Amino acid sequence: MSRKRKDTGNNNNNKNNSNIKEENNNTSYFAKGRRRRKQYMKIIIPAIVGIIAITIVLAILFPRNDVSATYGTLGSAHEHPAFIVNLNGTKIDFAQQKYMVRSNYIHMESYNGTLDGTTLHKHATKVPIGEFVKSLRMDISNGCFITDENKRFCDNENSKLRFFVNGNQTNDIMGYVPNDDDRILVTYGNQSSNEINNELQELNNIRINKL
Repeated sequence: MSRKRKDTGNNNNNKNNSNIKEENNNTSYFAKGRRRRKQYMKIIIPAIVGIIAITIVLAILFPRNDVSATYGTLGSAHEHPAFIVNLNGTKIDFAQQKYMVRSNYIHMESYNGTLDGTTLHKHATKVPIGEFVKSLRMDISNGCFITDENKRFCDNENSKLRFFVNGNQTNDIMGYVPNDDDRILVTYGNQSSNEINNELQELNNIRINKL
């Protein structure tokens, strides 16, 4: 009788030991799974954060709107206006490589192997001057001309920002859609009417280079 009890006790102990081992194995399995998941998360989370950060930086540095629904298709126009920006008597020199062909829709480009900084080339209908200005990382808004170096030329008591199309002053230039042979002047300063007329005459004397 006592031998049966011992055998029964041994069997129970063996079962208990097996259960403990199985629980330990299960615990070890789940612990390993948790460790693996933590390791994956340590890799995945920084990667996701990095992708988001890169996306934000690119959106800030290269902000582009979807213009395909707004402008005509590329090749739907080929027009050439003259364009000058004069800030406190100093013209922006657009005849630099960094300003060449920054937008497919409207841009400045080389003419006979020479960088041309006065003739715009518009290659689609409905494209405004603002597309060209913003493609150079410049802007005109709230009475200010903002250069690609973030220098601001704003209306004040002494100086004004003014826009002229074919000799006629206009209140808005960013939304203006230029035509072939237009002559467009953006000027800032405290010029007299005679000085403005001189700037317009200089603009009229510029050759428009057509390809």
